[in-house]
Amino acid sequence: MKRLFVSIELPDSVRQRLAALDPQLRGVRWLEPSQMHLTLAFLGNVAPETQETLSEKLRAISWKSFFLPLIGLGTFPGKGWPKIIWIGVGTGHPHLFQLHKRVQEALLAVGLEPDL
Repeated sequence: MKRLFVSIELPDSVRQRLAALDPQLRGVRWLEPSQMHLTLAFLGNVAPETQETLSEKLRAISWKSFFLPLIGLGTFPGKGWPKIIWIGVGTGHPHLFQLHKRVQEALLAVGLEPDL
């Protein structure tokens, strides 16, 4: 079993701008730009055979690039010392919505419960 999530890569220009936001605080580890991404779904622990089938279904999804506003900022967990800083994407872009829907459909097709 592997703990997985589905994400898309951000353009280099966006990753570099996000990297420049590093607050340089002691005890805070900022991600390398190559690890910055847009998460579409958290999956939790997934069996290898399910992962393989899901990977095939996800590879079949195609989309054209689109502009997406970056709006808002928050942290996980909500209480205590933050482990993750996130930047929001607004109230929903139609292309992102469609991409997310197709990922959710792929999850359902392999028997995984989509995060809602």
